[in-house]
Amino acid sequence: MDAHQVLKVMLSWLRAYVSYLAWYFRGRTEQGMGRVGVDDISIYFNSYGVGEPVLMLHGGFAYAETWLGQVLALAGDYRVITPDSRGHGRTSLGERPITYRRLADDFIEFIEKLGLGPVHLVGWSDGGCASIALALQRPDLVRSMVLIGTPYNTDNYTEEAKGLLRDFLDPESLELRFFKSIRWLLAHEPYSWRPFLERMTEMWLELPDFTLEDLNGIEAPTLVVACDRDEFLSLTDDPLQVFKDTAAAIPKGRIGVIRGGTHTVMLEKPHEINGLILRFLEEAG
Repeated sequence: MDAHQVLKVMLSWLRAYVSYLAWYFRGRTEQGMGRVGVDDISIYFNSYGVGEPVLMLHGGFAYAETWLGQVLALAGDYRVITPDSRGHGRTSLGERPITYRRLADDFIEFIEKLGLGPVHLVGWSDGGCASIALALQRPDLVRSMVLIGTPYNTDNYTEEAKGLLRDFLDPESLELRFFKSIRWLLAHEPYSWRPFLERMTEMWLELPDFTLEDLNGIEAPTLVVACDRDEFLSLTDDPLQVFKDTAAAIPKGRIGVIRGGTHTVMLEKPHEINGLILRFLEEAG
């Protein structure tokens, strides 16, 4: 992601935030925030609307507000819950390593303590990997699942993509400086950046490690959102191959294609992705 792309993402998020503020102050749906203690951390979350619960899990180095472009579309018919993941935003880091299965364990306890299950899961990037782990570990808690920008194994990355990941993780990179600044503003533990970055770097370079056989064990109806310009997953001869393989391996998997979509498609093309999600949730409900 170059400087132009970073600026584009920032502007997309700002547009979503302005729209959200206008909606928020109209007060047309139930809204709230809270904390839940799970394992060795305290998870911060926002909640909007009423109805069947939709749990939305953000990507690496991001935060609950990443989903503002989707909250407006979903909260009229569903209860939308957007937590900050372990070590992200206002959720504490704890002492454990960060892995996708650990994140899944966190959210399993979160769902149980709030009495939410079964939920519709929507996961982006790292949140999608955590969703896969959650669906495998506790299928009884998952009504349906949407995967956005989600790999299932490090083999999904080309050497070029792996280089982009390493560039992103460089402490001096523009992208990481941007996310570090946001985390500093939001963080429950603003001085935990160094151990947080170390744990995230280890996870990103070694995981995910799911197999096609693992995906075959997912019971929930699953929508795989496929983008042909994903900076990390669309670098093969067929830019949709990773997404096709994922959807084909999941027994109740299907694919929804957004042409021109990048890894941050939910920010850049919110209307298109919201339409896909809403149609899928209606059919899966």
